[in-house]
Amino acid sequence: MQADLYAPLFRFLESLIAAKIPEDEQKNIINIFKPIRLNKKELFIKEGDIPTALAFNVSGLLRCYYIDTKSNDVTKYFYFEGSIISYSGLLLKKASKYYIEALEDCVLLYVDYRSFELLTQDSFFWLKIIKTMQQHALIYKEERESSFLLETASERYVNLLHRYPYIEQRINLGHIASYLGISQVSLSRIRGKLRKI
Repeated sequence: MQADLYAPLFRFLESLIAAKIPEDEQKNIINIFKPIRLNKKELFIKEGDIPTALAFNVSGLLRCYYIDTKSNDVTKYFYFEGSIISYSGLLLKKASKYYIEALEDCVLLYVDYRSFELLTQDSFFWLKIIKTMQQHALIYKEERESSFLLETASERYVNLLHRYPYIEQRINLGHIASYLGISQVSLSRIRGKLRKI
């Protein structure tokens, strides 16, 4: 059972380094990453919390969002299976500006950030993983920014469907519209036009 629980994390890490995880590192991972369950609508973190842990999403779906100055709920990110759940507040050791909420029942592998720092200290294996994760985060950030600058709302929506074909079966249209930076009414219009094509 334990091997099945950690297998998705091992696959994720191996995909980052294009190599098998050494056995001693597998044992270290199992020792410090602990399984936790979140029920649907339960918060992993809320605004104002000072975060102390990161996690890997084994199963389920989470949403990162914030409340803007006009009290709008704005979706920043979705954490699908196989995602690392990390955020700037953790790295900066500052209060979170975001909420991270389970949209479905979730199983996470949870690790205290201090324990993670000790694990990764002076390790070439982890240095390579962290470097690759930082590169992926930078690419995602630049692609997201450029999509708002260079693409229409329709193009952003179509690209989202290409990346996550089953997103509409798992996430309500209000959250999807918020992630795309448009109103739910605008999203409905876009969907209607695309159905006619």
